Amino acid sequence: MYNFIVNERSGKYRGQKAIRKITEYCNDNKIEYQVYITNAVGHAKKLTEELCMKGETEIIAVGGDGTFHEVLNGIVDFSSVTVGFIPAGRGNDFARSAHLSLDPIEAFEDITKNQIKKIDFIKVGDDLRCLNVAGTGMDVDVLQAVIDKKNAISYYTSLVSCILRYKPYRVKITLNGETYEKDCIMVGICNGGYIGGGMHIGTNAEINDARLDICIVEKQKRGLLGVLPSFVKGKHEKLPECIHIDAERIEVDSFGKPIELDGEIYDGRTLTCEIVKGGLRTYKTGYDLSKELFEGIE
Repeated sequence: MYNFIVNERSGKYRGQKAIRKITEYCNDNKIEYQVYITNAVGHAKKLTEELCMKGETEIIAVGGDGTFHEVLNGIVDFSSVTVGFIPAGRGNDFARSAHLSLDPIEAFEDITKNQIKKIDFIKVGDDLRCLNVAGTGMDVDVLQAVIDKKNAISYYTSLVSCILRYKPYRVKITLNGETYEKDCIMVGICNGGYIGGGMHIGTNAEINDARLDICIVEKQKRGLLGVLPSFVKGKHEKLPECIHIDAERIEVDSFGKPIELDGEIYDGRTLTCEIVKGGLRTYKTGYDLSKELFEGIE
């Protein structure tokens, strides 16, 4: 039986519209399901925990990246649960990396094929998990500025405002056995490749490559507005401000500054991140299946 955990308010009530279409589809096709509606921050995590404790093995998150994040953090036993994702949020950044359809019926039909694949996620400290991107710096400032904003225009307006007044801060990075400090604009630790509704920060990131794509943006003399277009287009790899490193583990101490995991803000945490290789069971998408067919022909 499919257990849908739904944030109806995500993406200007796209979640509500999505689950309405999906339940109609299930009823028409005699598919067993149960719907659980979230009503507060943290509720999706609690619902996931409860379903896991009841022995349910198929949990489908319907919402945005924040809902996906909570469901990931609520899983009790990764060996027995398969998680599906139906994007219905504002940014849908994980959906880009996972090649999920933005049409809720198409996304659900991929799930009903019941073809399983395993993807990576990021373990953060001892008690948190991240599905897409973890970070600190300017992206956190932007997230705090757009909490009540509802569309992409408001996001980019707030982004420009943050850039104009942003002051880089010191971070301590421990990576590959070395520790050093830098004045940074931001540090992005990527499993997936996108933030902010489509900014391609992790240009080498793949959700099943068993590594982290780490993007460190240092303070430089050039103004941030000069580098923003390259970030939006995913062409920032060769900029002097940017360092890209592949690793399995990294620790970033931002000396009390907040961090973000999948767009959710946490205070008082150090970004101690390591990749969990193939740790999450999920469903193959139409993209995966067509790619396999193509490779078979080759």
